[in-house]
Amino acid sequence: MKRALFISGLVIVLCLLNMTLPLHAQSGRGTLTGVVIDTQGALVPGAEVVAANKANGEETRATTTSAGVYRMPYLKPGSYKITAALEGFKTALRDNVDVLLAQVVTLDFTLEVGEITQTVEVFAEPPLLEASTAEIGINATDRDVHSWPIFVSDGTRQIQTFIFSAMPGTEGSTFEGTINGGQLYSHEILIDGITLGRMDLNGNINDFTPTLDTISEFKLQTGALSSQYGNTQTALVNFALKSGSNDLHGTLFLFNDTKVLNAASWSCKAVPGPDGQCHKGTQVLNNFGLTAGGPIKKDKTHWFFSYEGNRQSDWRTSGFNNLPIGAFKQGDFSALFDPNFTKDPRSGTVLGKDALSRDVRFGQIYNPSSSRQLPDGTW
Repeated sequence: MKRALFISGLVIVLCLLNMTLPLHAQSGRGTLTGVVIDTQGALVPGAEVVAANKANGEETRATTTSAGVYRMPYLKPGSYKITAALEGFKTALRDNVDVLLAQVVTLDFTLEVGEITQTVEVFAEPPLLEASTAEIGINATDRDVHSWPIFVSDGTRQIQTFIFSAMPGTEGSTFEGTINGGQLYSHEILIDGITLGRMDLNGNINDFTPTLDTISEFKLQTGALSSQYGNTQTALVNFALKSGSNDLHGTLFLFNDTKVLNAASWSCKAVPGPDGQCHKGTQVLNNFGLTAGGPIKKDKTHWFFSYEGNRQSDWRTSGFNNLPIGAFKQGDFSALFDPNFTKDPRSGTVLGKDALSRDVRFGQIYNPSSSRQLPDGTW
């Protein structure tokens, strides 16, 4: 018994240790690259470049090659503090460098001769340009996404609605939208680097979309996409999810839809009720949820939680919903010729003759497998 408990405990500990290891997705991250030179323009090999994530303290390190080039792939999107250092030179510092989703940031450093303990912080430099890739894309942060009005559909706010209502070059809807003139269902959707389209309808995730408040940022990638993206024709829809940081943070949301707050629709005003008044629907919709994240151990392990609920009290739809009467179940459809039953005065009236000079009646049912007229007037 003790041995079984020990093995079970060991498995749990190994699982917990595995959870702390960083899992890198190819396209759910950004890349930092550049060249390190000295004040004379000579290449500086062997310099150590460190990128520190300002939200959770995670550090990524790289060393320049013999050509003075460094590259840091798979950086989590966020704000970074970047340093470049080598013995015999002052440490160069760039703060508040934003690395966005699926973005390649080119950041070059010039090292000055001096003590490594001395730091030179660079403030005035041209804006960072994405000069290391031919991809074209539009980045949007969580503030951009959440400032756009997105209606609740199928129990949640569909994250793709932002794309087809705000992004240039898009047309259609979340179910069958096209991007840059591509075919329907031809774009790929990635969430934290994982393909999440339906197996039968690429480019559609309405059935299992994540909560909108879990999205940290988004990028619509078009143009000459990298070879790592092979499941798309013209565009890639790339989302990144939030995660915990060194600070406790969270959100709460509630969307309420009732006739008390709603205005009368255009169709209601155009076709009022029998009393001549426009009656707003009785549906009550409450969509609510929360997100929360924080540290378990600062700069080491973090947690994040998300929940969304949807309550709808009235599912009535417009139109007529009928069940078959007893005669229909017995194969007798003669009631379709009775205007009192169908509420249509044309029911049963002769509209003309067919090719065999037989009467063709309004509401008549034809049996395509037989040309024999039934006693009730049907064929």
